[in-house]
Amino acid sequence: MSHYLKYFAAVYSIALILLVSILIYGLKLGAITLLLPSLIASAFLSARHFVKREQRLPNKKEKNTLVWGSTIIAMSMGFIVIFLLIFLHPRAEGILITIGYAGRAGNSFLVAIAIALHGLIFHIAYNGYARYSLNKLK
Repeated sequence: MSHYLKYFAAVYSIALILLVSILIYGLKLGAITLLLPSLIASAFLSARHFVKREQRLPNKKEKNTLVWGSTIIAMSMGFIVIFLLIFLHPRAEGILITIGYAGRAGNSFLVAIAIALHGLIFHIAYNGYARYSLNKLK
């Protein structure tokens, strides 16, 4: 499974770097608008890569490993990108003060929603899109 998790990490990091450099600095868009499309594209590409290489759908144990392993990788990389973008922003101090007002419960709630969203996207990718990719292969 580590091959597929490394593949996802590579695709996701390339997608993030390209989208961040082009859309944020070129079109002046916010970082949050970039994380979700790159996450979805990377999840679907990784699911298709698994199906093409293995010529089958992942079993329950593999799917569990792929979904939660990819979630951990995506959340870690996303937090690093957001952290860098906040500290590179000219008003970083104001952003940090605003984040502090949310409190521990508010931040925990946002992280729980982010974990659920990531899990849902990977579940859709490794269930629905993997099945679609397998049918397309045959």
